[in-house]
Amino acid sequence: MQKRIDEIQSKYREWCHLLPQLEEDIRRWKHAVALIRDIDNFYTHEYQACHQAIEDGAELDLSTKGEYSIMSEDALWNALGEFHQLAWLYLRSSVDALDRYTQEDL
Repeated sequence: MQKRIDEIQSKYREWCHLLPQLEEDIRRWKHAVALIRDIDNFYTHEYQACHQAIEDGAELDLSTKGEYSIMSEDALWNALGEFHQLAWLYLRSSVDALDRYTQEDL
């Protein structure tokens, strides 16, 4: 019995250590959502006009700090796809964590 109590106490201690990090992860996730919404809005409503202006000769500085340029259509498309994959992963993981019973238990 003592071994089991010690085991669960250790897990609880680890949980207490992880909780602030998990709460910070939620704040970071919400920030990421805000970023991706703005990126999606640009991609949906503004990208084509910007792309056309560049093709028509508009001189714009498209240099970056090492990441792909947002005027590379694949950069934004891939970012949106990666976000959606991650969002589904978070959702599925959360549902699994909330489900107390699996089909095998029923």
